Amino acid sequence: MNAAIDARNNEIIENINSAETKNLEADTLVKSYEKQLAELEGIGRDIVKDAKVKADTNAKEIIDDAQARSTQLLKQTEVEIERLKKKALEDMKQEIGALAIFAAEKILEKQLDHQEQQDVIGKIIDEAGNATWQS
Repeated sequence: MNAAIDARNNEIIENINSAETKNLEADTLVKSYEKQLAELEGIGRDIVKDAKVKADTNAKEIIDDAQARSTQLLKQTEVEIERLKKKALEDMKQEIGALAIFAAEKILEKQLDHQEQQDVIGKIIDEAGNATWQS
């Protein structure tokens, strides 16, 4: 009977030792997994940080490009407005000159030939341009 009890005690001791060994191995694995998880979390944070930096850089480039295009378009628009303004002013001077000649012809009841008409229009335009039409 003692042999059976000793055998049973030895078996229990071996089971306890085996369990302790397995617990130590499990603790080691848990620590290893925790370390790997921490490293992966760090890598994940680095990836997110890099992605944010790239996104911020891309956003800044897009905004800068849009601002440059807007500035260029504004300058082109200002140039076109100035050109149209000058053309409209010149057209108005021509119309007023022609109207003035027509009125003068009616007043004088005299028909001017083409060259005389052009000379008078030119003179009126020059005088109008130098006086009241420069605003």
